Amino acid sequence: DQRDPLAHIARLVVGQDPLLREVVEMERSTLSARSRRIFTLSAIYGATKALLEGSELGLDEAGAIAAEFWRELARQFPEWEAVRAQKMRAGEIRQDFLHSHAVVLQALGRTGNALLFQNNRRGWKRKLRKLRSIDWSRSNSQLWEGRCMSGGRVSKAGQYVKLTTNLLKAHLDLPLTDEEQRLEKVYLEGRRAS
Repeated sequence: DQRDPLAHIARLVVGQDPLLREVVEMERSTLSARSRRIFTLSAIYGATKALLEGSELGLDEAGAIAAEFWRELARQFPEWEAVRAQKMRAGEIRQDFLHSHAVVLQALGRTGNALLFQNNRRGWKRKLRKLRSIDWSRSNSQLWEGRCMSGGRVSKAGQYVKLTTNLLKAHLDLPLTDEEQRLEKVYLEGRRAS
């Protein structure tokens, strides 16, 4: 939508970043198995919306902050660069790693929102580097089942975005909100019961 300021920001972020320009599908809302792209623009839009939610910034400032966040975020995932450099196929990344899925991108946006707008911004890039130590492989069901996967399949349901955000925030030593703490408690109780 040309009238949506967030859509403008998402297009701007992708257009300004050499890596994202190569790995984001700008035309279609879905990716075929053979696509050379990792993400759709709609996934970047949803994650950017989560990143900027409640920030009340002007268009230029929001665009600059979103672009800086995405540049720094991309540095944490060498697989994204490997696709751009044609050293890995995008389909392999989407099949093997969860950081290429919309549910995780949205959780990363929500986590970025906490880093940039809910906490002291100092050191946010350093904190973001901790994402490198997460095992993002889809086969790591111990970590991801019930967070962003259900029965071995990736799920975009809102609860999964929130549970994945909880995991990311905890990994980056960010406090959970009261609502996030309640959801985490229910999740952990369910895991203990099963």
